[in-house]
Amino acid sequence: MFLQKIIGAFLVTPGLFILLLIVGSFFFKKARWFLLALAAIVYLFSSYVGEFLFLWSLEKNLDVPVTLPDDAVIVVLGGGVERNTKAGDTLSDATLRRLLTGVQIYQKTKMPILVTGGSLTGLRPEAMIMKDYLVSLGVPEEKITVEDRSRNTYENAFFTREKIGDVPIILVTDSIHMRRAVSTFKSFFQSVTPYPAGFYFGDPEFVDFLPNATSFYLNSRAIYEWIGLVWYNFRWR
Repeated sequence: MFLQKIIGAFLVTPGLFILLLIVGSFFFKKARWFLLALAAIVYLFSSYVGEFLFLWSLEKNLDVPVTLPDDAVIVVLGGGVERNTKAGDTLSDATLRRLLTGVQIYQKTKMPILVTGGSLTGLRPEAMIMKDYLVSLGVPEEKITVEDRSRNTYENAFFTREKIGDVPIILVTDSIHMRRAVSTFKSFFQSVTPYPAGFYFGDPEFVDFLPNATSFYLNSRAIYEWIGLVWYNFRWR
């Protein structure tokens, strides 16, 4: 079984790309060390090793809160829309995860929900699609506020403050994005309670050390967040 997993990992990307780089290093001797170094970098980005370096530190201080503030607003950040699919405009997996977490909080507290997310291309704003999902899941329309102008995390916070004022908020986004989101929202709100929509980093199994597309995706997102944190702190400090 282990041998099957190892072989399978190097027959699909990103493992296949690593294998091709290693094989290529035997044929292109002048570029051997460059190709091997590139293979090592791709492996780092596509395995548990990279998750430990890039992802773990984003999640390590996060927990699902045991207690929640009174009279707060549940603020759910959009995480992307799949446009023009056969089913129309549908929410990405990241947005669905956040939205379902917001619904779970609403079911426990009956606090109002604000969904935030606009559109970069002039199409139907993400927040409007999120509202439709909430209504279909049984959240009363009068409990939902829509912020549909924002195009990034900073604008999420800025326009949310314009909509609801400086009230206590329960901030819902996924764990990878939470650190940057909290940092940004605390510039506009005195009381921000982070409520992660799930976690990604866990104890590894053997297969997690093999190159895989999931780790590559998570590490890519984590690196993007670290770059975003540096950029936001530099631009809006």
